[in-house]
Amino acid sequence: MITVGSISREKATEFFPFLQLKYRGRRKDIKEYTHTYPEFVFWIYPNGKLFNAKDAHKKNVPKGFDYILKDEPNYGGFLRGRLARQFREQIIVIYCESNALNNNIEKINQFLSGIKDIPVPVSVNTLVVSDNGDIYGTISDINKRQLALQETRL
Repeated sequence: MITVGSISREKATEFFPFLQLKYRGRRKDIKEYTHTYPEFVFWIYPNGKLFNAKDAHKKNVPKGFDYILKDEPNYGGFLRGRLARQFREQIIVIYCESNALNNNIEKINQFLSGIKDIPVPVSVNTLVVSDNGDIYGTISDINKRQLALQETRL
């Protein structure tokens, strides 16, 4: 299980108990949380364009791309996600392969391009996780990772 960024798993579990290392029913509880307290539901095209999925990914797929629902966890190159908040703490859950936002520069670029267009305020301190409970850190951490990966490519 991946845990990267400036927030330890222990600290993250203070706000999001389902991120504990050994947690029974993690995926179910993540789904329950993001469906109970959604702020924005989205798809991000492979080119980084944001698509508003309104209240449900399955009902609101980008036109002509219905096949992506049958391609878990890659979704035809799209990123599927939910921004949720209860009280002060925001979380973005991305449904993806576990390394997607850890060290894949293309996916990181796609993610950062898409989320900048979310029409609700998103803090740089928002925690980003996978639907499996991998912790990618905050948006600020992912921005730093993007810069570091770009520098290693030069």
